[in-house]
Amino acid sequence: MAEKSMNNVDQIRELIFGNKLKEFEERFAKLETLLQKGEDKLSKMMHEAHAKLEKETHRTLEALEQKIDTLAATTQKEHTKLKELINTTEETIDTKLQGQKEEFATKLRILKESMEDENAKLEAKLAESKAQMKRALNEGLTMLSDEKLSRDALAEMLLEVVMKIQGTDMNTLLTQEKKAEPKS
Repeated sequence: MAEKSMNNVDQIRELIFGNKLKEFEERFAKLETLLQKGEDKLSKMMHEAHAKLEKETHRTLEALEQKIDTLAATTQKEHTKLKELINTTEETIDTKLQGQKEEFATKLRILKESMEDENAKLEAKLAESKAQMKRALNEGLTMLSDEKLSRDALAEMLLEVVMKIQGTDMNTLLTQEKKAEPKS
């Protein structure tokens, strides 16, 4: 009986809603088909977009990797060039410093030799001046012992010794004194 009453309910429903229900079911079926097609189309578009994005990302990554490799190689070359430049500069500076050191040592040696020569000349002149003074004093003493000298003669002799030491002569001194005397 339960089955009969179910059939009755279905029949009543069909009488009341009949065509409308079939229309709704057809519409729902069409909507479901459209929705499925839209979902399939959207899924396909998403899949294509994903594949395209994946390909583009892969290409971009490859391009970036190439750029990074290029930059790394360029950086390495620049690093090598800079290192070579530093080494070359250091060698040049070392060479110049060594040359200047040798030049300075040579000039210092020449200067020492020159000073030693000058020192020897000055010592020789000093020894000669001492010898001249001794001779002049000995001459003066000899003259004193041979004869009595006046004070003027002694002063003249000592003046002559002083002049020899200074490297001037009596005539130059006298001409300077005449120029210095005031005219009356």
